[in-house]
Amino acid sequence: MKALLIGLGNRNLGDDGLGSCLAEALEGRKPHGVDVLDGDDMGLGLVGWLEGYDLAVFVDAAEIDEDVRAFKVEPHRASEEELKDLVQDTHKVGPVALAALAARSGVLKGKAYLVAFKPSKVCFMCPPSEEGIRRAVRAAELANKILKKEGFPTFELEGLEDELIRICAKSLPEAPWEG
Repeated sequence: MKALLIGLGNRNLGDDGLGSCLAEALEGRKPHGVDVLDGDDMGLGLVGWLEGYDLAVFVDAAEIDEDVRAFKVEPHRASEEELKDLVQDTHKVGPVALAALAARSGVLKGKAYLVAFKPSKVCFMCPPSEEGIRRAVRAAELANKILKKEGFPTFELEGLEDELIRICAKSLPEAPWEG
C-alpha cells in the first residue's frame, strides 16, 4: 500500500504557500510507504502524480470557518459538467476537483482527503504569518491522524515549525523572523 501527501500553494502569496513549504519540510521525514509531493500551484498538472496510490492527502490553505479541518473527498460525486469546466480552466483546479478528475479518469483508485488550514495573511511577496505556520503544523498533525487511521505510518513532526520558517524564508527576500 502507498500513500501520497501533496502540499499545495503559491509561495509568493504568504500563508497560501505554506502547503508547498510543508511538503518540502516533510520530504526528509517521510515514513516507508508514504511519498510527498510539493504540488506548488500546478493545478491540473498534478493529475498524473496521483496514479498508483491507495491514499492521497492534499494539504492546502483554504477559506474555512475553523483553523484546521480535514475533509474526505468523494470524487465520484462531481458531475460531468463540473469536470468539463475543469479542463477548460486549468488555473482554478483545487484539490477536491483534482481528485474528482483523477478518479473519474481512472488515475486515482484510492481514497482522498483534503486537510485545509485557514490562512491569516495572503499578499504578494509577503512571508507567511506566525499563525499560518502554526496552523500548517496542525495540518501536518491532522494528516498524520488520517495516515494512521488508514493504516499508514506517520511523519515525525518534532521541530517542524522551525523548519517551516526556514524553508518559507528562503523563498522571499526578507522575513520578519530574520534579524
